[in-house]
Parts: sequence; C-alpha cells; structure tokens
Amino acid sequence: MIEFNNSQRLGLDLDRHIALDAGAGTGKTTVMAERYVQHLIASEQRATHVTPCGPRTPLSGHGSLRAPKRERTSMEAWPGLLPSETVAITFTRKSAAELKGRIRHRLSLSRALPPDEDDVDGVFDPRLRNEGDVEMLLSGLDEAPISTIDAFLSQLVQPYIDLVALYPSNQQVSEERKPLMVQDTLHAVWRIRSVEDAREAGVLNHHQAFLDARNRLVARLGGQDQAEVVLGGLLDRSLFVEQSHRSMIQRAEAMGLDWNGRGPAPIDVLLNTIAEPVEGLLSEFIVQFHQHLNAWVQHFLMYRTQCVEPAEAETTLTRFNHLTRLTTNALPAQPGEQLAWFWKALLGIATASSLVKPACTFFPRDLLPSGDGWPSGLLSKSRAKGIGKDEKAALYAGALDHISELRRLLNSADGKLIRLLARSAFLLNPGDGFDGMPLESALRLDPLDDPLPAEPSERGMYVSATLQTQVLSDLLVIHTACSQILARRKSLDNMHDFDDMQRFAADLLLARCPDICRHRYPPEVIDALDALGDEPWSDAHISRALTLLNDRPALQEDLHRRFSILGELRRQYRAFIIDEYQDTNPSHYRLLARLWGRRRHHPDDPSRPLGAWDPTVCIVGDMKQSIYRFRQAEVSVMRRAVEAIRQFNVDEANEPRLNHLREPGCGRDPRPVGGGGETGSFSNEHTGEVSAPHTFVSFADEDQDDQPAITGQRLLRRTEGHVDLTSNHRTRHNLMETMNDIFDEVFDPRYHDLPGDWHAEAQRLRPARNTTASGGLEWLLPVPGAIGEVPRDLDVAVNTFQDPSASVVHLEHELLADRLHSLLHQTPTRVWDSQTLQWVEVVEEEGPPVRPQDIMILINSRKHLPDLVERLRARNIPVMADRQGLLLMQPVVQPLMAVLALMARPASRRAGVELARSPVVGMTEQQVHEAMVSLEEGGEVLAHLLEHAPTERVAALLFRLRQLIQWGAVYDAFDLLLDESDLLVAYPEDAQRQFAEAWLTIVHSIGNDSGHDAAAMYRRMMAVRELGNQGPQAITHPTASAVQIMTIHGSKGLQAPVVVVTGLFSAGKADASMSVQDNILVTPQVLAGRIQPWRAKDRPHDGLWAFTAEMNKAQDKAELRRKFYVALTRVKDRLILTGSPGNKSTFDQASGLLSVRFAPDPRTMGRMLVEGLRRASWRTDTAAPWLSQDEADQGALPLFNPLKTETPLNPVQMLTAMPLGENGLPGLRLYHHPDCFVTTTTQSAQARAKAMALHLEGLSSVESPPASPLLLEENIKGAAHHLDATFSCERKYWLEHVKGWPTEPFRLPNTASEPPTPSAWPEPTTFGLMMHRVLEIGLRNPCQFGEKTPALDSSWRHESDTDLASMQTIARVMNEFGYGLEQETGTREAAWRDRLLLLSSFVDEGLLGRWVQGEALNGWRVEAVRTELPFYHREVLTTSDSGDGGVSAYAQRNGAAVHKVNMDFNGRADLVLALMDEHGQGALQVVDLKTRGCLGAFNQDDHAKGHPLQAIPASEIISVPQSDEEAEILHEHRLQLALYSMALEAVEARKPASEQRRILPPALLLGANGRMVQLSQGAFDQAKSDLRAHLDWRASVHLNPHMEEPPRLASGAVTCRQCPFYRGDLRRCGPQGEPLGFTHLMDDEP
Repeated sequence: MIEFNNSQRLGLDLDRHIALDAGAGTGKTTVMAERYVQHLIASEQRATHVTPCGPRTPLSGHGSLRAPKRERTSMEAWPGLLPSETVAITFTRKSAAELKGRIRHRLSLSRALPPDEDDVDGVFDPRLRNEGDVEMLLSGLDEAPISTIDAFLSQLVQPYIDLVALYPSNQQVSEERKPLMVQDTLHAVWRIRSVEDAREAGVLNHHQAFLDARNRLVARLGGQDQAEVVLGGLLDRSLFVEQSHRSMIQRAEAMGLDWNGRGPAPIDVLLNTIAEPVEGLLSEFIVQFHQHLNAWVQHFLMYRTQCVEPAEAETTLTRFNHLTRLTTNALPAQPGEQLAWFWKALLGIATASSLVKPACTFFPRDLLPSGDGWPSGLLSKSRAKGIGKDEKAALYAGALDHISELRRLLNSADGKLIRLLARSAFLLNPGDGFDGMPLESALRLDPLDDPLPAEPSERGMYVSATLQTQVLSDLLVIHTACSQILARRKSLDNMHDFDDMQRFAADLLLARCPDICRHRYPPEVIDALDALGDEPWSDAHISRALTLLNDRPALQEDLHRRFSILGELRRQYRAFIIDEYQDTNPSHYRLLARLWGRRRHHPDDPSRPLGAWDPTVCIVGDMKQSIYRFRQAEVSVMRRAVEAIRQFNVDEANEPRLNHLREPGCGRDPRPVGGGGETGSFSNEHTGEVSAPHTFVSFADEDQDDQPAITGQRLLRRTEGHVDLTSNHRTRHNLMETMNDIFDEVFDPRYHDLPGDWHAEAQRLRPARNTTASGGLEWLLPVPGAIGEVPRDLDVAVNTFQDPSASVVHLEHELLADRLHSLLHQTPTRVWDSQTLQWVEVVEEEGPPVRPQDIMILINSRKHLPDLVERLRARNIPVMADRQGLLLMQPVVQPLMAVLALMARPASRRAGVELARSPVVGMTEQQVHEAMVSLEEGGEVLAHLLEHAPTERVAALLFRLRQLIQWGAVYDAFDLLLDESDLLVAYPEDAQRQFAEAWLTIVHSIGNDSGHDAAAMYRRMMAVRELGNQGPQAITHPTASAVQIMTIHGSKGLQAPVVVVTGLFSAGKADASMSVQDNILVTPQVLAGRIQPWRAKDRPHDGLWAFTAEMNKAQDKAELRRKFYVALTRVKDRLILTGSPGNKSTFDQASGLLSVRFAPDPRTMGRMLVEGLRRASWRTDTAAPWLSQDEADQGALPLFNPLKTETPLNPVQMLTAMPLGENGLPGLRLYHHPDCFVTTTTQSAQARAKAMALHLEGLSSVESPPASPLLLEENIKGAAHHLDATFSCERKYWLEHVKGWPTEPFRLPNTASEPPTPSAWPEPTTFGLMMHRVLEIGLRNPCQFGEKTPALDSSWRHESDTDLASMQTIARVMNEFGYGLEQETGTREAAWRDRLLLLSSFVDEGLLGRWVQGEALNGWRVEAVRTELPFYHREVLTTSDSGDGGVSAYAQRNGAAVHKVNMDFNGRADLVLALMDEHGQGALQVVDLKTRGCLGAFNQDDHAKGHPLQAIPASEIISVPQSDEEAEILHEHRLQLALYSMALEAVEARKPASEQRRILPPALLLGANGRMVQLSQGAFDQAKSDLRAHLDWRASVHLNPHMEEPPRLASGAVTCRQCPFYRGDLRRCGPQGEPLGFTHLMDDEP
C-alpha cells in the first residue's frame, strides 16, 4: 500500500465533503484514486448513511443465464458504492484514462483473503467478503462515469435527448467544421431581411427585436465587417457572455431594480459594477478627499479678491470655480456617483494627459493646471497682489500642507485604485461634469447619443449612458440569436458540439428554462426558471415557476415531469470527485451542482442530510494553476465551491447518523488497519500490528513529525473540509525552497491591479522528494560580444552573437541550443569571473545523465518556434514541438493537397506544378517547365506528368495514382503516396508523419460529410485553409526520445527533470492587444463592444469599454502570474530560464566587465522573476544584482524600481555567494555567451544543401540479385450475416470496401413530407431479437446423453424444463425489452405478446419441439441443445488455393507479397443441436431462426391468406423444403449456415478422432410455421464450395489494386430493391438499364 502523509489521509475522509487544495507535485491523483476505491469498498461513509442506493441493475441480456454463478455479493446487497454511483471528473481524456487505470490497478490488488507468499502485491481487505466482489467492482468500472465533464454531460443527456433538443442529432461536429459553421452563421445574420427569414434561419423568438438590434449595431460599430468581428468574438466567448448577463441580472435584483435581463439595463447596474471593486473603501476615501479638497478651496476663498477674481478676467469657467462648486455641494450617496464626482475633481487638479498615466502629477507646480483650454482660475504666489509678504507666504504654505495631504491620499494604493475606476464611472454618468469648462476646452466632450447624429461632432465625444445600455442590450440579443442560428445550422447537418451538449444538460437539469419550452411557457415562468441564483443546487426557482403555472395545468404537468426526471437523475450518483477544479468554468459548476441538490425521495429512503448537498462531494484543484481563462475558466468558481463545502460541513457537524464515525479534532481515514478489528491483515506485513476498522487523523498534525502543530485559520479550514496538500514530491529540496520565496512575492496582494476573487494566494510547498541531491537554477542571459562583419560567403555560417541584425530572441535561442547540447553530451561548462578576468569551470550537480526526453522547453508563444527548432536540429538534438503552426501549411501536406486538387480539377496547372516539384515526382525546375509548356489548355495534368515522369519508378507510381483516382478510390490514392512515394523519405521527422495522418483524418471526416465526392471535398478543404489561424493546427504527440517543446498550457500536469522556460521577458506583452482584437471584451462581470460609428474619426470615449478593459487586464495579469507558477513548478531537478531583463547589456572585453540593465517590462513574467529573486535574496539579507544592500537591510522588501543604468554582474560570485532563500539554492548559474560551453560548429543552410548534393552525387547504383519477397499474412474480418447478400451481388461489397461508400441509404435533409404513422408491429429486427430470446429462455434442454456418443462439455449440461409456449416465458421477454410483465388487452404490445406465444406454440408442435421433448424422429434424437453459441472461425486462404484473379493475382510490391489471407468471423449461432442416430452415433447440427412472414403479412385466422410460409403446417416434420418459399429462404441463407457449420467442423477437427462428432447439414427454423428445413448434403457441400470461392474473391478485393469493377446486376434483379445503394433519395447503384441519380427526378421512383 502507498503510504500517505497526514494531509493526504484527510483527503480520504468519506464522512465529509472535501476540498483538496493541492499544490504542484503533491500527489493529488494518487489520493483521488484511493478515495474512489474507498468509496466503493467502505460500507461506513456519509454516502451510505444519508443517501439511498442508486438504480442497481444486475447483469442481464443474452447469455446472462448461461454464465456460471459467481461467489460474490449481489449488486443490490453491496454495502459500499458501486462504480455507477461514483462520479470522477477530470480535465482531459488522457487524465481520465490515467485515473481509471490507477483505480483499476489499485482495486485489482484488493483481496478478500490474506494473499499467499507469491502474491507480493496483493492487499488483504477485511471488508471484502467474497473473492468475486473485486471482479464485480472491476467489471462495473468499464461503464463507470470516470471521464471529462463534456463526456459525462453527453452520457447524462443522451437518454433524454428528445426531451431537451429542438434539433436532435447524432454526430459530433469536427474541429475543422466548427469554424466554418460559425462563419456561415455570421454570414446568415446579414442575409436575414424579415421576421419570416429570421424564423426560418433558426431564431426562436423576438424576431423583430433581433432585426432591429442587428441594424443598430451595424451603424454603431462602424459597418457590417466590424460588427461581424464583434459577433464572432461573442460566439467565441459564449459562456462568459451568458455569465456576465446572469451577473447583471443578479446585481439588478440585489439592488432592488426591476430588470429581468431584457431590454437596456438600468445605468445604476453598470455603475454599481464599476464601483464593486472599491465598495468597501470608497465612501471613507471620498469623505477624506472631500475634506482636504474643501479645506484647500476654503483656504483660498478667504482671499478671493486677491487670488481668484484677477484670474477670471477672461472667463469665470475656471478650474477653481469648478472645484468650489464640487466641494460646496453635498456629496453623492451612491458608489457609482461618488466615483463620477471624484473624477470631476481630478479633472480640476491634474491635466488630462497626466490622469491616464500610472504616476499622475496632481497640482503641478503646487497650483492648478491651466492646460487643455481650461484656465486654472487661481493666481500663483508671485502673481497674487494686495497681500502682505508674510501673509502671502503663510497662505501658500498652508495651501501646500493641504496639497501634500491630498497627494498622499491620491498616491496611496487606494487612491490609485479608485482613480483607475473613476474615469469609467464619470463617462457613463458625467452629469454636470462638463458645465464648468469653457466651450473651447479640449476636455469638454459632446455626448454620443441615440439616435446617432448624421455627422460626428468637431469636439471629442463620449458614449452616453443611454446609448451604452442600448448597445449592451443589442449585443446580448444578437448573441442569443446567433447561438440559435448556429444551433439550427448544425441541426441541418445532423450535428452537435460540446456547447450544444452543455446547453442540453442545462435544460435537462433545469439550470434554466429549456429551449424546447420557451415558445410554450409564459414569459414570467421563463424568467423564473432562468433565475437560478448563486446556489445552483437549489430548486427554489423551479418552485416559483410551478407556482406561476397553477392556472396552466398542462404546462405545470410538463414542468413537474421534467423536475421528476431531475430528481431521479440525482438518485443515480452518491459521490463526486472532481479534478482540476480551478479550471472549471461557471457553467460547468452550475451543471454539476444541479446534481448535488435534493434527489427525489422514495418511501424507504433515509432522511435527507443536514447540509444542502445530497451526494458526498470532493473537489481537487490548485487556484495557483488556473490558466485556462481563454476557455472561460475562473478561479472564483473554485473559491465559491470551497466556501460552500466548508459551510455544509459545518451544517452537518452534528449529523447523528455519522457520530460513531467521528472523533473531535480529527478526520477519518476509512482504510482498516490490520484485520479491520477482525482476524487478518490489511498489508503484506504480518507483524502483529493493531487491528482497527479505521484510523483518525488530527487536523492539527503536519505531514512531517518535526513540524509544529497547525493553528489559526489553516486549522479552521482543515476542520471544515478545506485540506491543503503542501508536501511536494516532485522538485529537489533547495530548488523548491527558492521557488517558494519567488512565489511568495509573485502572489503578494500589492501586485493586484484591481481587487477581486480571481487572485490566487501563495502557498509554501514543503519539499518531500526522497532525495538529498541539490537542484539547479540557471539563467541564460545573452550578452553579445563585439559586433563583427557578417560574412558575404553564404557557405559560412553567421555567428549570431556577432550579427548586428540578430534579435534578442535569436540570441536566446542560440545560447539555449548550445546549453542543451552541452547538457546532453555532458561537456563541461564555465562562467565568467569579472574580477580575475578568467573563465571558471562549473561543477555539475549529482544525478543520472540527461537524455533528450528528460528536457521540456516551455514557450509562451509559438511565434519564434521555427527558429528555436532549427537551431536545436542544427546541433543534431532531437526535438518535437506539440504544435508547429497550421496543419495545411506543413510541407508534407502540400503534395497531398495538390493530389486532392487534381482529383477535383484534373486540368489544374497550379496543382500539377506543386505535385511535380514535390518529392512524390521529384522533377527539376527545368523538367517542370518543359512539361507544363507542352501541356495543352484544358488537358489532364496527371496524364501529362505520367508522360514526362523523370524515372520509370515514378511513372509506375503516377500510373497507379491515376488509376485509383479514376476508380474513385480517393483514400487509397493518398495511402499510395504515403506508402510508396518518397514523400516521407524527404520529410522523415516523426512530426511530419503525424501531420500526414492528421490530414488524412480530416479528409476522411470531410468525405463522410460530403459523400466522398472529390470536388466537394476539395471545396471544403479550401474553405478550411481560408480560415487561417482558426484552421486545424499542426499538433504532434511526443515520441520516446526527443526534447519536448510546448506551451505552458500544454505542460499542465506534466513534469520533467530539466525544464526550460523561454521568453520570460516578453511573455505577457502581447496579451493586452490580443484580448481586444475582436473589438469585444467579455468578463464574467460585464461585457462591452467597442463603439465607433465613424471609422475615419477617433473613437468616442467609452466608460464601459474603459472599465471592462481594466477589468480584463487585471484578470489577465493575475492569470499570467499563475502561468508563471505552472511553468516553474514542472521541474524536478534543473530549472533553466532564458532572457534579458533590460534593453541594454554590455561585455567590455578590455576591462572584462559584464553588466546588464535591470528594467524588465512590468507586463511580463520576467518582471515577476526579478521581483521573486529580490524576495529570495532579501530573505538572506544578501545584496544581489537585483537587490541593493540598502534594500536587503530593510525590514520590509520595497517595491522594485527599474534601473536606468546597467548593473555589474559577476557570474562566479552568483554561483555560491548569493543564496536564494534561507533554505534555498546557494546561488544560480548565469551563462551569458556561447563561450560558456564547448560549442559545435554549425553549417549554413547553403553549406548543408551542398554537402547533401555532393553526397548524393557520390552514390552509385549497385546491381543486386533480386531478393526473395517478404511473405506477409493479412487478416480480414467479416460478418456472417452479410455473406449471402454480397455473394448475390459482388458489386455491393466492392462499393463499400473499395469506393468507401457508407452503407446507409442517402437521404436529403428535410425531405420527409410528414412523420410516419406508428406501426402496429415492432421493427422486424426487434421482433427477431424477442423471438430469439424466447427460444433461448424457453427451449427445453433434454440432457439425455447416449452411452456411445462423444462426451460434451459442461456448457451443454444445464438442465432446463421451462415451457417454450408459456405466458411466463413470454412475459419475461416482454419485460426484458421494456414492455412490462403485463400488457393491456387491445394494445399493440398485447398483440406482440400473443404473436410470440402463437409462434412458440408452432415450434413446440414441430420437429424441434418434439425432439427436445425426447421423441426420436427422422432417425435422430436430441441429446442436448445450446442456444446463442459463440463462435470464432478463421478460414485460411493461400495463394496456392486461389485460381486466377484470386489472392495469387496480388502483385508483389516493395519487396513483399501476401501469401496467406485469414478471413476471420465471429458471432453467435442461434441454436446448435447435439443429436444421436439409431446406431448411437453422435452429430451436431446448426439451426438458425428466421422470423420472416411473422408480422404484418401473417394471418392468424386463415393461413391461406397469410404469408406463403404459412402454407406448410408445423406438424409436417420432414426437414426437406415442402414449398418454393421454404426452398427460397433456405437458399438465401445457405452461405451463412455453411459458415456456422464450418466453424463447428473446425472445432471438432481439433479433437481426438474418438471424441469427434459428425456435422450435419445446417437447417433453418422458420418462425412463421415452426418447421425446420435443412440443406441436403449436396447443397451443403456446394454452399461450402461457393463460400470459399466468395471469400477468395473478397480477399482479392482487398489485396488486388488492379481488380476490375464488378458489373451491375441484370435488369429486373430483385436483390437490388433491398440494397442501401439503390434505396433512398439518391440511387447510387441499380440493375443494368435503370437510371442513377436523385429519385425525385425519375419516373420510376420506387
């Protein structure tokens, strides 16, 4: 068993809800797997005491009765939880598979009995009573809800899809298709011209409102193209849009405002949103500011005539009078109005340009400013007249005291924060803020209001509150309509995506009003259902809606039914474990929480728990690792869930049903110790340990014994279920301690731009890795040397560090490539000693040699990825990047695209040139030119290339390629290029192979959507290419031995011995510009579109946009800090950081001085690194290049101020004399130049090309004797029930397997005129299954074995005396198929029951029924029967067995030939009889049940008027066909019967001769008359011969590329009528002479 520390053991407590705050590398996955297993095994836990069992369905279905009974506890009686009742949600499919694998492995080690000596891994668990219990739980894991949230929701919704989906579908939208659908949707928005158009496009309601909103937005956003960009941004951020809308509605409700989310929001909602970050400190701050400002104003008002009035000579509209009016009027009471008032005051005391700077100058020159066309209105000290000298000095000195207080207040952290928000509030509600300004002042803005003016104002403009709220409302209306149009667009293609499933789940779980009900439910009910609130597990909104429907009983019943389904869904799940909870978005949180509410209560259920959640919930996450904001994940979601868990644990602290499982101050580890209080041992160590059913863990105990007890808030959190895992098992000790100090600074609240619940807090991780080796921290800080002259000779490689045009990125990559080469080859490294002017060799840390796969390079952006990869490969370092740009732009894909283009457009010269130049053909430029010049206009390019092929081998390849294209074998043509051309020889990297496979996957997906038509596929592929960056990405999966390059997001959950974090000092610069590129900003709190009616004019000032931009920037910055944490915590042994902290660095060769300017951009991770290193150095009171000695000596670490000068560096001193943290690293390695390493000489690109050409020229062809071909063996699978159909029409098989046509009739969308009426009878397939089941259950097994016949195994010896034709048997089958034990007389189901009973009586009366009753008939007696006998048969075909055109005709290719083909079949035979003749000889016979003629054509009263098969009664026991119909149906299935019999022959042939039984010709059991009809011996032999010949032909289809297309059947062939290629709206094949094409255009439409 794995030993858990105390915190991990608290995570196993099943008696409480748990929130595991799991820091990086703390073993959370292991805890989750163990917790899941304990939920399954433990009978004592919260879930078993307070929740009822879910619907526990035992194994059922065909074959379940024959399964041997296991010694195990029944599912109904199992005391713990079942896998089906325990949900585990993870973030990715890979993580889900890993978690399920861990659970399965851990569970498989459990033993119900003490393991023996050989079973070293087995773990005795006394709670298991039977050995079969583990097997039962393991089998349940296969279908257990252990998956991603999307997969879980999809599984939840599927059974109820018709209840929630307006447009049910069964296909997932492919990745390349989704952006095309969004594009189509946006185009459709502009094509809508009327309400009817909107309805037709898919807009469900408010059609005119949609049209009006769209038209207004076009004008307000600057035209259709700009509006389309905004709409696209809205659709990309749908979840955030819905969340922000919901937040605004909730805010209005909390403020007591009457707004239901429709129409423009009250402006107070927006003002309140802006003021929310400062609502706790705003009022007090404003009062203080007002007091000081008023005191300053009053100070000068006493000298108005001397200091003020002389300054009003030109105008009284001055800044001073503006401030006088502000200070004398009463302060506003509302927070939003207070912010606007504050900005009005700031406009008076600072210039507009200064106010928008981080460091603003207030009261410039200790006076009011006079710029911006707004006079100050106050004289300076030198200009003031009429006041005595001393009095004047005292006046202005006193004023300066007030100014100093105001500056102190304004420059405080609170003052800066409030100033950040005040401008937004003012622009939304300026009131009289412009009244005190002169008309010509640049500060004075005109309102941009609704309706828009014809021409823009000459002055600046601001967006009025009325216009702002109208645009916001229009954006929400348009977003809703676009989402509905997109849903309709997907429905037309019978497709859905994860967003749809999420919406369906929300409707099913009543997290909102279901879309399918919105056109029926009254508006007030819709509003009630949409108002879920902040407690998504609550059903209060449903209760309100039900009350509102009291006068609408039909609708109330509908909602009741949906509510009941929700209650039953909740009963299914008793425990939840959710991983990576910090990356959960608000929508997922609401949906999961809907399942945690009150389940439907049944009479025998236990009383409900005291807390609000029924199931036991465990969330696992780390708020410091929440980096998926672009996927709309929020830290605040986990924060709210943690608070709920703590509250509900407090609520359940006195739960009497759990008192016996609790001990004060402790959590419970449910795993038994020793024998669990009984005889035995819970481990493999039998040392007489204490025996107990469980153990308790003190909340106050740290993980290490030498640590002090936990106290304070941390202890309280643990007591309430919030458990922090802080023991890091990943990173070496001193490196972890240094990173702790860095992260303490990185997550310090003083770096918060805006307060909010999206910030993470620092958490010190305790090193717990089992090693004493020291970690390493390296900084690759490139400092170029003397600039040299770039060589003109292209054969000479350029020295990057001497190249004047080399960028900082190139220097970083060059230095990194040299460092990794040194690391992989274990060559010594050195650092510069600036004092002795010498190189000093560095002693390497302990540890095994570093392999390429041990290195992970993390990048923040892929912009410079190609340069990095090229430099690594130039040093022969194997490298693999997770993504390398766009898939369709990859070199290996271009020839494949060219071939697709030639399939669609055979005369395309451009595609021909591309293919000719590619490695597939390999023509020189001259050869390409000559070939294209001689090509006639409109000529077939591929045929022309074939004539001009450079070699015979290429000509043969092009011939086969052209032939496959002519046959329509699209995919075989691409396989040919990849398998037999030089394409993958020219691009041998594994990444290129993966790109080719990914491209083929997309081609197959597009082909499935477009009917495999090459022209349609090419058009779609071109549309995908035009998507640009939204198109498919070139994604690779890591190989076993390569350096991995990935983004920080891609590294989540991974680790590596060596981690390189590149581009630190640029990471974050581009984030701000990226976030506004769609002219839309969406946060969970608010959204804003950039309003710009006139694109030639400056944008109007926009308060909401300004606030949203600040909010978005603050949240982006907070996430950047979390990304920095994730990047650094991937490391195990050695952390390498790259980049320069400033824009200037120097290495003076004369003096040996190395210096760098420390001035990192405040937006970057590099700034965080420098700030973190300052903290680490400050902890040891040690000066460093980034920390002065004065700063190191201070009691509190001061904020970092960028330096204007360069700081000297001494890398040798930094090695060991600059400790980073009290228990951290002694220093870091600073490598600044390639001279630090033993570098390799790299060639220029031209030199490499010349060397390759020289090598190729030196090669000579060597004649070698032809080698014997490699003999291959092919396996081909088949289905028995298809054999007869493909034998009668070989073309059907060829169309499916060569052409790749889908075997479903082609249907045009929306062609059904009206829904089909319900049939009186079930589907024939369903009825056939029901009759098979009757036979399986009710057929008697005689078990009367002869003395001389070969013995049969135990599977034949189960005795069965049930009655075939009995109501009990039929009722059981009806119930199994979901129709209940009893059926009401006169219903369809009653008719089905009666028909089954009648047909069963026929069988009873016939030969089979009399045989199993013990009669000897036709010379035979039945010994025993086997129903549903599973079989596997391999028919081996060899080249020597084949005739012409068979397997032997398969041509030898690439030195290999197929000499044997295995045709594999498996399935079940309906019935096998063990028979004995009058001489005591044993035999076996296959019998297959057919139910043709048993439904609509069957006439129960008059057989003569019924189906022709009814003509012969069951009493006729002769097995020879007695009618043409019997002979015909037997002939139709003879190959299937022959295959079953050949499988039996093969089984018997493997037995000793004395134990073999003869195989009789097979027979059919006809349900319509109960007769058995049997093939004659001659017909049986012929059927086997025909079967082998047909299988030989099938093999040829798969293996012979030159095989001719089979002809269509002769005119009038009846077989075609049932063929899927003939049926449907498009006739793709048919008898000779019949037209093909769309059937609605034909006169002979069937």
